[in-house]
Amino acid sequence: MFVLLTQWQFAQSTAVQPRTHAETETQVELTEHFEPGVAMMSDQADQMVYFTGTIDPERTVQVESRVDEGNVGLWLVSSATVEGAPGDNNIPIAWGWVPDEIEGDSAEIASLFEESTGLSVDEPMQIQGRLIPGEGPTPNTNHFIEPVRTQMLASAELVNLWNQPLYAGYVVAETFTVDGVEHTVSGDEVEDVAAAPQPEEREVAWLNIFYAVEWFIFAVFSLYLWWRFVRDDYLKDQREAELDELWERHWRSRELQRLRDQARQDKVAAAQAYRAYYGQDSDE
Repeated sequence: MFVLLTQWQFAQSTAVQPRTHAETETQVELTEHFEPGVAMMSDQADQMVYFTGTIDPERTVQVESRVDEGNVGLWLVSSATVEGAPGDNNIPIAWGWVPDEIEGDSAEIASLFEESTGLSVDEPMQIQGRLIPGEGPTPNTNHFIEPVRTQMLASAELVNLWNQPLYAGYVVAETFTVDGVEHTVSGDEVEDVAAAPQPEEREVAWLNIFYAVEWFIFAVFSLYLWWRFVRDDYLKDQREAELDELWERHWRSRELQRLRDQARQDKVAAAQAYRAYYGQDSDE
């Protein structure tokens, strides 16, 4: 049992690890990889996904404090339809980075998207990008500022703002494919959004290593106790055998001496009886 526990602890020390790039960088269909209405698990996050849909520039927010190559700006995040999604759930996509806040309306947002990608927001396109868990809501009550600007990309807030069901997460869009041709965001006013995969290096849970070593020590100690009990039992049996042998020798010696004494006494008694008998006869 101790060996099995040691092995389990060693396995647990490296069990919870970031998935390899061979897994996360292989694109999978969003509707098959993640369901709306449920929380995103660690083995679902950071995955490259694709889906077919259209972008709604009227439902766009600008997310503050987003860094691009050392520069702080804002993300342009729009609602996108997802073909085949249950319940007609949409998903927020971060498709562009701007250095300064955009004061324009949805028409200005649509124009920026079309200029930077060469695509129309109305045409269905296959969107490829990285699936990221939604962020937590802002701690204050003034979540959104006009023009619609927010500090956190939280699906729970966007559901109320956009008044539509959403996935519990968002996609950082990288490419937009129409008729087999890939398009990316590139332009003077808008730059593409980059989301690098999580590092692959394996992290060791030293607490599990400590527990594994501890169980190994218990295993060695249990073997020592077993050996000690067996040894003590053997020595006890051996000592009892020696005592029995000594007692047997002592008993034999005493018994032999008793028999010798008894023989002497019988001999003396016989001699006395003999003398007494034959001495009486001679007197007569």
